[in-house]
Amino acid sequence: MSVSTVSHVVNGTRFVKADTRERVMAAIERLDFTPSTSAQSLKKNVTHTVGMIVTSSTNPYFAEVVARLESELYEAGFNLMLCNSGRDIDKQRSYIRTLKGRRIDGLLVLESVLSDAYLELLGSCSFPVVMLDSDTPSLTSVSDDSELGGYLATRHLIEQGHRAIGCIAGPVQHHQSIRRFRGFQRALAEAGLSLEPDWVHAGGMDSESGEAAVRQLCRSRRRPTALFAFNDFSALGAISQATRQGLRVPEDLSVIGYDDIEIARLLRPALTTVRQQTATLCREACRLLTQAIADKRSDVEQLHVAPELIVRESVAPPDE
Repeated sequence: MSVSTVSHVVNGTRFVKADTRERVMAAIERLDFTPSTSAQSLKKNVTHTVGMIVTSSTNPYFAEVVARLESELYEAGFNLMLCNSGRDIDKQRSYIRTLKGRRIDGLLVLESVLSDAYLELLGSCSFPVVMLDSDTPSLTSVSDDSELGGYLATRHLIEQGHRAIGCIAGPVQHHQSIRRFRGFQRALAEAGLSLEPDWVHAGGMDSESGEAAVRQLCRSRRRPTALFAFNDFSALGAISQATRQGLRVPEDLSVIGYDDIEIARLLRPALTTVRQQTATLCREACRLLTQAIADKRSDVEQLHVAPELIVRESVAPPDE
């Protein structure tokens, strides 16, 4: 029996007589033979593997996105290879080099801060690239409409009667933070409210930033009655510090977050927040990537998914 006959039976590439097929399958079972996926990949120029570079998969929101993407890709017949960059350009460069060597079929990138050097690296990839959480004109992206989300959050505070509103923003180069700030400003302007510079705290997207913001505001001559935190981590830090400072949430200080991570609904007061439509974001990102892989094309598409206001317990009318 020839090697080519065995290959045709294993890969189903040509008709083989029934008795011959049975003998091949019996031998495969007896020898516990497993086809070489590496050899098949080289021959077909496809590995059924997608790479993903994420800032940090330990962030609860990012972890949820990674889990959903892995599930979506598995259903589509792809394995996911995950890399945590920590926004380190040397790591990013190393990972892209490694992923190219692994002959991945496509790449997902979940990072909100994109340096020019990093964008140049992504532009050099011969496989399709889909961005999440940020967009650039040269690459396909699926992202939350954070400007709308910032507007929804701030408008909700205004509708509850707040006129003294501060915010806990992320780093100045953080793509989604910039958009949320635009929405924040737009809602204030529509309501005829001025932006108080002393009530804007720029820091990291973490609980420590929320704590630092409240400590700073409590030292001010006048503090706001409400805070819009640009993610749930900083919102939870703000609530924790407010409690230590003797402030009641929401009676003395209303706080609204962003993302709707799992713990947001479990705390007391449960966090009012803006929910990113994670399922839709992941589904659309996988659709665009697998479609680009199948069609071997590089058309650039950019999708923005509208977020949703989730009203819970951490926002109330100001106690005047």
